[in-house]
Amino acid sequence: MPERYPDDATLLALSQDAATGVEYIPTGRSPYHLEFRKMLQRLLVVAERANDLRVYPDGDLTIGVRPGRSYINDGPHDYTGTTDLAVTPNATTHIWLDSTGTLQTGTSGLPSDRTTFVPLAEIVTDPTTITSLTDLRGESFLLVPTLATLGLSATIAEINQALSGINATVDSLALNTLTGGPTSTADSEHRHLQVLQDADSEVYFILFNNNSGSSANVGLVLSVPNVLADDLVLLPNLNNGFLSQRFNGETYNFVGTAHAQFAHEGNLVASQTNKIMGIVPIDGVVTNVILSLGTNLVTDTSTDGISATAKVNSVALTSTDPQITVAAGAGFRSTAQGSGTAAVIKSDGTENVQRGDVLTVDITRTVVGTVANEASNIIVLVVIRANQPE
Repeated sequence: MPERYPDDATLLALSQDAATGVEYIPTGRSPYHLEFRKMLQRLLVVAERANDLRVYPDGDLTIGVRPGRSYINDGPHDYTGTTDLAVTPNATTHIWLDSTGTLQTGTSGLPSDRTTFVPLAEIVTDPTTITSLTDLRGESFLLVPTLATLGLSATIAEINQALSGINATVDSLALNTLTGGPTSTADSEHRHLQVLQDADSEVYFILFNNNSGSSANVGLVLSVPNVLADDLVLLPNLNNGFLSQRFNGETYNFVGTAHAQFAHEGNLVASQTNKIMGIVPIDGVVTNVILSLGTNLVTDTSTDGISATAKVNSVALTSTDPQITVAAGAGFRSTAQGSGTAAVIKSDGTENVQRGDVLTVDITRTVVGTVANEASNIIVLVVIRANQPE
């Protein structure tokens, strides 16, 4: 069925088209021919862009092309138009503007790359006349872009050029290999991670690099204690004997301490020198020297007392010796419980001890006043913190 117009009442009520600005001639307007020319002039202004590059027949086997503007190959082009352009008889001729804005004709079809031209018309002729003319300009301004029409294809050289900015060792051939699937040689182009899972061992995940390169066979051990039955897990390190402690997803080295001590039984009535405490059992750092008295010295002079100088290989470990004076009071007293003066360990490297070092102690009895009760059962304790295992 033919396209329908609005009804008469609607048409007679129209005064101006809102989209184009073309005015309708009011009923009874005179002179009518002037009003018609006004409307025609406005219509031609509105239609001017639709006339850009329009192809029309101007002879039996000739055509003309109207002037117009286009945008091809990242640049604008202003075509001035042409007339009396011959077309091939008894053939199908295509008309287009190339990437330089130059008019082209041909009987072999349009170019394949849609990004390099604007199609204008297809003309069919018999031996003497033009039998049909099809306007092709809509294929440009009513275009749905695709990768092909946008020219988003690339050669191997172009891909290599782009990838050179990422890594000189990556090229299109390598990409083809990587995307070739499990039957290709993709392993030669990248590294795989092998995941081993053992929920019953001390390690839950182990990742191995199985690549054939120089960095192969490097394992990353991940422990996931939260998956295990107990929140806190202690495991012995068979290499050094220390405990490894995992707690709430973190792994710590359970370092521990070792001790060496000297004990003097009974009353101390004179100072003692170079008394053997023992040998250092582990490599570590001396963190404290503790002096304890089963019963403290009692005299009528408060500054009288007992002190101890612990030594490693005959060198004193303390810059301030632990000491307990009469002022601390009678009975049991210990520097570990706040009695007297606590030891201050050296920080010049003397405190760093090694397995096999010899520990000795000098116990000094200082008495000026009259003794009411001798100090007895004196014990000196050296505390050693084991070094962090490698």
